[in-house]
Amino acid sequence: MRRLVWAGLGAAVAVAVVYQVGRARSAADSVARTLTPRGLADAVTRGVTELRVAAGEVAEAMREQEARLAADLLPPPDAVAESRTHRAARTRPRAADAWDVDDEDF
Repeated sequence: MRRLVWAGLGAAVAVAVVYQVGRARSAADSVARTLTPRGLADAVTRGVTELRVAAGEVAEAMREQEARLAADLLPPPDAVAESRTHRAARTRPRAADAWDVDDEDF
């Protein structure tokens, strides 16, 4: 009976070792596939794609934030047009020319 127990235990250990070796080999194969030229090209392609997606999301968030800030901080367009019209209608006094010397100054 003792021999049967030891034989069963040995078989169980052998199965566990074979299973672990298979998992390690699978991981090693995965790493080996990644280090091939095609694997590296695929990894770079995936990285560039993910970077483009992230950049698009950041750009969209920036546009939303800019629109929100513009709405909160800038006056409405009709007020801007009105103030430009008002400023254009004003007459400004002409600045004195430094070289414009009158006889009265002496």
